[in-house]
Amino acid sequence: MQNPVTFLKDIYRRCRRKYQTYKFNRYRRLYKSFTFAYKIRMANKWLRQYPDQSHFDFNPIKFWFEEIVSRPVSVLEIGGWRGVLANKSLSQFEHINLWHNYDLIEENEYQKCSDRRYKLITLKDEIWKQTLNYEYNALIATHMIEHISWQELLQLISWIPESIKNVLFESPLPLSGEKISWNDDHSSHVLEKGWEQIAAIMLIRGFTLEHKESNTYIFKR
Repeated sequence: MQNPVTFLKDIYRRCRRKYQTYKFNRYRRLYKSFTFAYKIRMANKWLRQYPDQSHFDFNPIKFWFEEIVSRPVSVLEIGGWRGVLANKSLSQFEHINLWHNYDLIEENEYQKCSDRRYKLITLKDEIWKQTLNYEYNALIATHMIEHISWQELLQLISWIPESIKNVLFESPLPLSGEKISWNDDHSSHVLEKGWEQIAAIMLIRGFTLEHKESNTYIFKR
């Protein structure tokens, strides 16, 4: 016979996950109505609730730094959260001049990178509306693009500064898709299209696909 406490805990976990999934579905339905200020509030709320949200496969990133990027490299990261990837990369690669993490979250005790080359820059508006004060030659975004809409991704790709010659995107997207549904997915993913559609737009903007590995696509121009 199952332990009553274990049985009740199992029911609670299943009900909690079902409720969270309902909230994520609602988030997706309302996403296009959100203001940027609301997105900032949500990001900082999730930072407190779910601080460990850094996801990346370091093997293709290591390959990118060793074989693809120009040296020295100045990195523009979008959505780097607590600086975990920056911390790992900066500890291994001396040819990184600087690493700036543009994110919705605010400077706080949650940051994991204390390297002098690292800086968290809190966005006050969409990054594609920003005029940058630094010149970067590489852009990286791991598990970020699936959290924005296709129209927003188009604006982001069109905005990429001319100085940036190398781009690495990592995202759990299907190979192809014109109308991806994330319904009932336990996440805040909203991007409607897949890798083939992204690669086609990147090509229009002058970026060719240099390397792909699992969920990581590397582009160069």
